[in-house]
Amino acid sequence: MITASAPNTFEERTPVDESGFRYDPQRCALVVVDMQNDFCSTDGALAGCGFDVSAPVAMTPRLAELIDRARRRDVPVVWVRTEHDETTDTPQWLGRVGTGPGTARTALTCRPGTAGADFYGVRPEPGEPVIVKHRFSAFVGTDLDSVLRSRGIESLLFTGVATEICVESSLRSGLFHEYWVSLVEDCAASYSPAAHAASVAMVAQNFGTVVTADDLASMWVARPITASTP
Repeated sequence: MITASAPNTFEERTPVDESGFRYDPQRCALVVVDMQNDFCSTDGALAGCGFDVSAPVAMTPRLAELIDRARRRDVPVVWVRTEHDETTDTPQWLGRVGTGPGTARTALTCRPGTAGADFYGVRPEPGEPVIVKHRFSAFVGTDLDSVLRSRGIESLLFTGVATEICVESSLRSGLFHEYWVSLVEDCAASYSPAAHAASVAMVAQNFGTVVTADDLASMWVARPITASTP
């Protein structure tokens, strides 16, 4: 019998090898965050405020292809959308932004019943859950956790906009709710290349894994479905 002593330092510890189940179609879900006109369209509220939406526009066809691949592989697709109205616009929430360049008031975006709140470029199919959120994180004030656990989901693959705001906020919350989390970097987008890159680096360093759409497509085809979580 071979025995081994416990590692004495952090550097000696070997991380759990989650590769067998993090991307397992039976355990993961593709989470699509805030793909809505106000956040993505050239006719949306943020574009009207001067935000550069070219990255969300360019990313959308790639995300649409990934969603199609997920559906064909029976990976659950979970949709998250934002709505704001007078019942959710607290003074603290509306007053959170500063007065510097690159700020926009949430009151300008995703009002219920407006075209700006509609999905942009991609949309759910019947039976796919749609979570309505009122803050950056998809877990705050929603039933997302219950929806995921009722489906046996253990790992979340985050996509959408904006990378460093609602996508990263939701990803962090997912980890804090004890899910494995990953960022699909080429299926997320921001209004600033630097902000997107910084968020990708932050996720990779502290919160989860960073993958591409092609990575997932390859793993979903090649990876055997595992029987149990280590």
